[in-house]
Amino acid sequence: MKTIHVHVKENKLLLFSIILLVLNTLLLTIGINFLRPLEGQLSDNLDEKKIFAEEIVEYNSQLAQKLEVDKRPRVIEVLSRFYYEINLASGSEELYKVILTNGRTVQETILREYESHQQDIILTLVNQDPKIRETDSDLIVTITYDFESGIVVEPEGLLEEDTLEEISKTAFQSDVSPRQIVELELESGQAKPIATHNPLDHINILTNELNSLRSVLYETRVAAGFAEMTGEGVIIRVYDADNAHTSDAIVHDSDIRDLVNELFNSEARGVAVGDQRIIATSHIRCVGSIIRVNDKSIPVNPVIIKAVGNPEVLASGLDIISTYYEIWGGPRIEIEKVDKLTLPGYSG
Repeated sequence: MKTIHVHVKENKLLLFSIILLVLNTLLLTIGINFLRPLEGQLSDNLDEKKIFAEEIVEYNSQLAQKLEVDKRPRVIEVLSRFYYEINLASGSEELYKVILTNGRTVQETILREYESHQQDIILTLVNQDPKIRETDSDLIVTITYDFESGIVVEPEGLLEEDTLEEISKTAFQSDVSPRQIVELELESGQAKPIATHNPLDHINILTNELNSLRSVLYETRVAAGFAEMTGEGVIIRVYDADNAHTSDAIVHDSDIRDLVNELFNSEARGVAVGDQRIIATSHIRCVGSIIRVNDKSIPVNPVIIKAVGNPEVLASGLDIISTYYEIWGGPRIEIEKVDKLTLPGYSG
């Protein structure tokens, strides 16, 4: 078999790869920053964040329409799954993971389906060409499309001009890549596909590594308290004792610190006091009658403490403190076990 080699301008492919990587990273970075809780913001605003996430899906849906692959089953499947998982997300942390997992997958699927669609069109047109049907030689046919030079076929003169015009009109109408290449194997007047040269191959390894590192970074931020954490756990309400007349019956910073320490000793994954996330450098202290956490005043009577972890273990860990207060007099503690709660990220 005679093989025709085509020299690809690697610098163009590399430039395109870098541009596409930057665009995808920018898209996900916008989503990450949007999902992070704003400083001083205590509400989740999950509905607003879901609208933003759906706009990302709509962007990809429009890309699929532009490339004429929006009706392909695989594209429909990944877009539908993206929408479905957005609607299922119950918190910002979960919504972020949905965007991270699906965003790149959707775009890669759309571009792969575009390449397949493009190759199908070219293959059909090439096999209809009279010159191809009359060719007895076994060849590798390379069809290259470049914005500047148009269509180049090697070997030269292998296709009719009408075929080239039809390929240009129907197969290479997208600006998805500055250079697109399709290779076909010709045997006994019949063409069949070999492979499509995809510029994305240059960045797949880097992209996968980037996504992996981004995921590890986010999980680290969650564990350290700098991003929202969602899961089962307990809500503790700490009240001044009824008809409190002594200092011991009033909630003090030391009481809150004891409860927080006991929660972490009971393997709490995260704790928030008065909607202030507890991190390694957090301070809990009284300033007169005011309790301050992370140098911010929190509501009292009750002081609300939330902890993510095993509800049974967390509640059991507080039994000693609760019993002590009941016997010797002190703040009143109510413990509520919940299937899901969200702790805010540390706001600084």
